[in-house]
Amino acid sequence: MEGKYALDRKDLRILVELDRDTRQSNNQIGKKVGLSKEVVHYRINRMLEGGLIVRFHTVINYFKLGIAKFKAYLRLVDADKAKLEEIAGYFNRHRKTEWVALTTGRWDLIVGFLAHNANEFDDELQIALTKFSRYIQDKAVTTTLYLAHQTREFLSASSKPEKSRVVYHTSKDPQEAIDEIDRGILRLLANNARLPAVEIAHRLRTTPRVVQYRIKEMEKKKIILAYRTHLDSKRMGRIFCKAIIYLENITKERLEQFIAYSSNMPGAIWPQRVLGSWDFELDFELEDYDAFQDALLNLKEKFSDIIRSQEFCILSKDFKLDLFPEAFPALTQR
Repeated sequence: MEGKYALDRKDLRILVELDRDTRQSNNQIGKKVGLSKEVVHYRINRMLEGGLIVRFHTVINYFKLGIAKFKAYLRLVDADKAKLEEIAGYFNRHRKTEWVALTTGRWDLIVGFLAHNANEFDDELQIALTKFSRYIQDKAVTTTLYLAHQTREFLSASSKPEKSRVVYHTSKDPQEAIDEIDRGILRLLANNARLPAVEIAHRLRTTPRVVQYRIKEMEKKKIILAYRTHLDSKRMGRIFCKAIIYLENITKERLEQFIAYSSNMPGAIWPQRVLGSWDFELDFELEDYDAFQDALLNLKEKFSDIIRSQEFCILSKDFKLDLFPEAFPALTQR
């Protein structure tokens, strides 16, 4: 098993810039970190080849496009390693799935779907449940109401890192219309946020000027929210953990306090307000299980009046993370 990737201070400074805006050019990053664009290019490629950087992805506000996010949590029984891989592989190839992960904890498999409505999601889920009914012991379903994406404060070499920049989207966001060119751009950028406008234009048979204009318009309309870097937590020497939180006796003020506090906890990256079997999900990238336990205890202590109970999952294997329906896979970096 691959160990922790050896990062030096210059690598960290590059990662900080990529985490803020991964679509920055090597020249722009180089000016900010005091390196030539050639050195930045070399170091980014080395981190890609070393498996630290998985891909560069675009955070797309699919809520604005009439798409909702659903997740199915599955507890499996009598499924050996080969069967686990088979089931996960099925969801990985599914054209409407966004995230597929094997985990330890109460749930064995988490599958995120992007669908236009609950009926569309349920149709797809029922097909899968029927196909693998022999191995599914229990299931839970949620739909996302609020989702934030945060920069990673732990990447900073500073003893006092900047407060994480947060971009978020909710199911209440007003919808926007897009055409096939916009959709093609989003499908390409979803897993290839650093793809040049020239190459996007070539693939879509249009011009770079049109591509640049369309991207700026989608940024202005908050369809495109950010350009981020997908890192392998294990290669960072960290574990990816998900806290599942059941709330009670909630007032609007107390909920806002809870969201603000939990979202700013060290290592928190994807706070989510959900509707379904529980009320809130909080994803962390932390040093180890003890740090995760401390975070959960801290949260429970601070909000003992509204937290009824907590569960957790720890990521074992990440099969898929596509932030837009039918996204193009990550292309070979140059």
